[in-house]
Amino acid sequence: MLKNQDGSPKTFVTGLFWDAFSAASAVTTLLHIGFADDEVDAVGVLGGRPPDLSEFLFGMGIPVVDAIYYNNCFQDGAVLLIVRTHPDHRRRIALEVIPGHGGILHPTCERFKATPVAVTRSSTILEKSRKAGLL
Repeated sequence: MLKNQDGSPKTFVTGLFWDAFSAASAVTTLLHIGFADDEVDAVGVLGGRPPDLSEFLFGMGIPVVDAIYYNNCFQDGAVLLIVRTHPDHRRRIALEVIPGHGGILHPTCERFKATPVAVTRSSTILEKSRKAGLL
């Protein structure tokens, strides 16, 4: 598992997009609302055979079931979006932006377990993004 400089585990939000333009739109929104350029990566293949990303995803600390799911979709042409998040409220923002642009979160994702109270701050930020025409 990857670590931050302080030794704490890095946290990631990952999502799949079947359309590269939707993935690019999500990246633009994340950058606009304050994520740094080095915190957001989109991985896709424009042509040829895609590589197996399983070991890479395992190494990031993504749960095995999610990594296999994402790798299978990547093999079928999906774009994988990886967002490094810290602290927790930024994680919740990414968990809303990705599906807000058509991205797919794996069902084991904590977004499906999140409480409405924890999402309030990120909802406010997303509303500002909507008003700015980014969503």
